[in-house]
Amino acid sequence: MNSPIRAILIALPVLLLGLAGAQREIVIAQGVDVTGFDPHGHHTTAVEAVHVNLFDYLVWRDADGVQEPGLAVSWEPVAEDAWRFELRQGVTWHDGAPFTADDVKFTIERVAFDASLQPYDSYRIIREVEVVGPHEIIIHTHGPDPLLLNRVGRLSSGIVPKHVVEAIGWDGFNEAPIGTGPYRFVEWRRDDRIILEAFDDHWRGRPAYDRVVHRTIPESSTRVAELISGGVHIATNVPPQDADRVNASGAATVGLQPTTRVMMLIMNTHEDALTGDPRIREAIELAIDNQLLVDAVMDGLGVPTLARVSPGIGGSPLELWNTYTYDPERAIELIREAGYEPSDLTIKVEGPAGRYPLDTELAEVIAVMLNEIGVNTEIEVLEWSAFQSRIWNADNITHFAIMGLANSMFDNWFSMRAIQCDGAYRNRVYWCHERFDELMALAQNETDLERRTEALIEATYIVYEERPWITLFQSQVLVGTSNDVTWQPRQDELLWMFAARPAN
Repeated sequence: MNSPIRAILIALPVLLLGLAGAQREIVIAQGVDVTGFDPHGHHTTAVEAVHVNLFDYLVWRDADGVQEPGLAVSWEPVAEDAWRFELRQGVTWHDGAPFTADDVKFTIERVAFDASLQPYDSYRIIREVEVVGPHEIIIHTHGPDPLLLNRVGRLSSGIVPKHVVEAIGWDGFNEAPIGTGPYRFVEWRRDDRIILEAFDDHWRGRPAYDRVVHRTIPESSTRVAELISGGVHIATNVPPQDADRVNASGAATVGLQPTTRVMMLIMNTHEDALTGDPRIREAIELAIDNQLLVDAVMDGLGVPTLARVSPGIGGSPLELWNTYTYDPERAIELIREAGYEPSDLTIKVEGPAGRYPLDTELAEVIAVMLNEIGVNTEIEVLEWSAFQSRIWNADNITHFAIMGLANSMFDNWFSMRAIQCDGAYRNRVYWCHERFDELMALAQNETDLERRTEALIEATYIVYEERPWITLFQSQVLVGTSNDVTWQPRQDELLWMFAARPAN
């Protein structure tokens, strides 16, 4: 027999074995890393975008925003302040242990009772989780809760295993998580990559990809280059100016991802701060041309807005969306009414770098707009983890900080809950308004849709007039996807890889 043919025949079983054992891998690039794997230890969509593959919610929201069963298969109100949930049977944790109602009680009561957790504001309405049986619970709330289903099916509502946390503690769990999601944790190389593997026994079935790798690539240009070269299959926050290059590469395409995210300036309104004067805050707003930010910085990807509202967000006054105010002459007058000349002021523009599309450029252009009315500026942008550590989590905003806030609850109450007098931003904005808090308290428990909407609209206008934050535009972002992958971006920005499929 011809020796080359003989060699091939001898090697064929090994080759076939290798092909049979080949893993299908999908690689995703984001600009920021996770802060850990405690699903309640953060309030960042980019972190949840990874976590969602490890942890399941009670109620899932599909790509069209429709609520459907998750770890809960059915639910119903049993009193004005209580809902019964039937839990899915036959679900196992990644370590093989069975999922039960005790895990749900342990998870939800933790985030509802621990005021030190970032998501606490969104869950403190929950009074108790009653275990009725191994797969049945009743969630009791402080008064009626019109948003309970939204609340248990959103960012930071991933269910965790009680037995694991009690064994290794939250610090241990943060480094080596176990969930019921379609992928299980393998490895985390900080600021580099996260490696996940398919969980064979997931209740939805086995995902199409055997392995998911989340890479941290802060530089947008590097993410794009990796996408075109095949180093990654999905790249988030593709700069608009790179869209044509990606589409012409033959390797990937760029898709528009509408979001609930609103880019905004979180203001320090403390009386000792320059921005404690409402005339200075209004002057800053009037000096900024929102449409020009969208057109010149974002290449048209965005909609100017005067409030943290957008279509699809319940209780939103949409007359404040798709509009803006720009009056630099009036801005100068307001500064003078406050007792200054524009040149007397130096305003610090703070923001993250690499967290949002063109966030550094956004800070620079806002500074230029303030310069154009004669105000001096100082710009400081920091890599996301440094920004969170020194400015955001430390409540250390000098004048204002640029942030993009999404709405995972799809409701206007959620948009504003953090700026209540005892809300999560109380030591960031230093703003407290009695009437605003009354309206928010009413909306939290009101089940009459008309009354609730009226309260939320009035509350929105108080924020608009008082400016504890200044909104810029609703964000629209570009996501690059390899031609080898079939996957669609979601409005909630979650990188849900169970929905991804090889194109061939």
